[in-house]
Amino acid sequence: MNPRFKYLVSLFRKLPGVGPRQAARFVLSLLNRDESELAEFGQALSTLKQSVKFCQECSNLADNSHCLICSNAKRDPTQILVVEKVTDLDSIERTGLYRGRYHVLGGAISPVDGILPETLSLGTLKRRVTELAAGGKIPEIILATSITAEGETTALYIQELLKETPATITRLARGLSSGANLEYADEGTLKHALEQRK
Repeated sequence: MNPRFKYLVSLFRKLPGVGPRQAARFVLSLLNRDESELAEFGQALSTLKQSVKFCQECSNLADNSHCLICSNAKRDPTQILVVEKVTDLDSIERTGLYRGRYHVLGGAISPVDGILPETLSLGTLKRRVTELAAGGKIPEIILATSITAEGETTALYIQELLKETPATITRLARGLSSGANLEYADEGTLKHALEQRK
């Protein structure tokens, strides 16, 4: 096999959930594209870090220092829905039901995978809660971590982290099946889980 092809396959395999066959299909698909498309794709990849930023407030994707949700004065700043990934945030937003703000952790605690509390944006979350409380506002923290061992561990860690604050901590209702990822949940299930949170 061509060494350059093998090298490109190895690069695609570094992406989460991409196996050897899928990586090879990606490279073969790129080989069938026009040079202009490949140039556009390469340019987009090479400038990705400069053109896509993370919100300084919630860690959502942003064009500037703050994302569109944190910049929206109509969103309730005292409600903070905590999710593991940006894709989870997108799933909740599609329901059109939630009018508060978010906090994206950047994953879930999983020591086996090298994801420790220090690697997540937990310090920023605590700062946000502390600042709201100092301003006389009692925040509601809605824990929307996945119902997996890692998600549950993360939720328990957050409850412990915020127990000395005046925040009300709620958890999405169990409309989500055990082991489910928010990213793949349908809008009806997410709507029910949001409405029935406790």
